[in-house]
Amino acid sequence: MRERLLDAIQIGRAPHALIVSGPEGSGRRELARRCAALYCLGEDAPERLSGCPNYTEIGEGTVKVDDIRTLLSSAAMQGFNGGKRAFVFLNAQNMSVQIQNTLLKTLEEPHEDTLLILTGNEFGLLPTIRSRCVIERIGAESLAKAAAELTRDGMDEREAQLFAGLSDGIVSRARAYATEEARSFRAEALSILERAIFAYAPFGDAAELVTITGAEREEDDAPDDEPKAKGGKKRRRGDAKLASSLLKIFTGIFRDALESMLGGDGPRNSDQQALLSRISSCFTTAQIQGIIEMLASAQQKLGAGASVYLTLDGVLAKLFLPKSRGQ
Repeated sequence: MRERLLDAIQIGRAPHALIVSGPEGSGRRELARRCAALYCLGEDAPERLSGCPNYTEIGEGTVKVDDIRTLLSSAAMQGFNGGKRAFVFLNAQNMSVQIQNTLLKTLEEPHEDTLLILTGNEFGLLPTIRSRCVIERIGAESLAKAAAELTRDGMDEREAQLFAGLSDGIVSRARAYATEEARSFRAEALSILERAIFAYAPFGDAAELVTITGAEREEDDAPDDEPKAKGGKKRRRGDAKLASSLLKIFTGIFRDALESMLGGDGPRNSDQQALLSRISSCFTTAQIQGIIEMLASAQQKLGAGASVYLTLDGVLAKLFLPKSRGQ
């Protein structure tokens, strides 16, 4: 598939907008740069892009709306020396809905000699964005093929479709999600989410879910927000990876609810129709968009080394839906 895409760009049949979709480590950034090099330079030499005035890459850090507006204004202009221009948006699923809507205007009326390439998880993008782009999936099967392979493993057809969707078509990840441990984690995460929105903020349960037994460490060396161990023996601590997994489950639910409200495809969390309907009836699309951005910000904080417990407490406090609205 990727060779056909590269060949199409090489012979001048590039799409005006492309999504390179795949999991982290699948090579999506490298493929995006190869496409950009072929488009701008006429050769498969991404190492030359660093000196190319017609190439722009954005998304490594925080992206602001004003940054996108400035970039898109330049995208509407002729390239340097009349050349073709390519713009790569890394981790596009992390772009706010406001930014995606700003980008949508350019996708609807693209400049003739401009190629826009978005990389990341396509299901984190608005349906209107996806519908205007050619999608190149790498490191994953189609959801139907992934579900069929899981069915051949002996998995129930309905569950195969569920786990294929949750894993974005990555069969190895789907199998990992289907383990008893992962199922239990997801079930507890969904319970915590529902209570956090409609009943109370279950701080203790969330902390327990992301707590692991750490190595021996003297009590004085422990951060103030972690539970102390007696005598410096093995102690419990918050695990950032587990916390991030918890937030990803939360994000998936809210993205499904937003997609449903915007008329998108069927939900990835196909077993949570009741929760999705309840969320859709109690939140506006703007509120859900804000929550998705808040969850993305919390995951970034965890990646930067923020306190696991304090970060989760902040998320749960913000998720609580006032009783007058939650009925």
